[in-house]
Amino acid sequence: MQQKFYGLPYTPNTAWQLRFSHLIGYGAKYYSYLMSRAVASMVWKQCFIQDPLNRDMGERYRREMLAHGGAKEPMLMVEGMLQRRPSTEDFVEALVSELDPNFDTFIMDSEN
Repeated sequence: MQQKFYGLPYTPNTAWQLRFSHLIGYGAKYYSYLMSRAVASMVWKQCFIQDPLNRDMGERYRREMLAHGGAKEPMLMVEGMLQRRPSTEDFVEALVSELDPNFDTFIMDSEN
C-alpha cells in the first residue's frame, strides 16, 4: 500500500507518517484549517451563540467578512468582525474549548 500511494518503499520498523516529508504540501493546509476553525469558533461565540439570527451581527458578518471576497487581508476581516485583534491565546482557547473531553484519546492523553 505504501508503494502504491507514497512512492517510496517501506523500511521495516519505521512510521512514514512521522517523517518530515509527510508534512511537505500538507502542513500549510492543515494549519490553515485550524486557523479557520478557530476564527469560526470565535465569531460564533462572540457574535451568534446567544442569538444566531441577530440581524445586527448578520449585517456585520456580511459587511466585514463576506463583502470583500478575497480582496481584503483575512486578519483585517476577523478584526472587523470581532471588533478587536485576536491574540495567539484567543486562537488556542478557541480550539481547546472545542475539544470533546469524553473522546477516548483526549482522556488517555490527559491522564499521562
